Amino acid sequence: MNEYLIYTAEGFTESPEHIDIENHQLLGRIQAENKEQAKSLLKKENPWLEEIGFVVENAFVQQILSNENKQDLKALLDYLWKAEEKHFEESNYSKDHIFRTISRLRLLCEE
Repeated sequence: MNEYLIYTAEGFTESPEHIDIENHQLLGRIQAENKEQAKSLLKKENPWLEEIGFVVENAFVQQILSNENKQDLKALLDYLWKAEEKHFEESNYSKDHIFRTISRLRLLCEE
């Protein structure tokens, strides 16, 4: 299952000093199979969004890494780590070696 953030440019936020600020509004965080299903589930689970004027069909949908995705990615990276680290050292720390990518992704999984 994938995880998505759904947001819109409709509406505005009010600052603590009661000043209207135009920005994006986060409408929800949804687990779904794809972006279309995420919008559909958001509408189904939150009918009040359209009742107060948001048009969910016009919203932006961004997939994020779920905890499950991070665990899967970490397992893969851990599997590759030792062999690629050795090959990286043997290649005299090549600038385009895949180990550099593995290292960056591993940091992403720790956040």
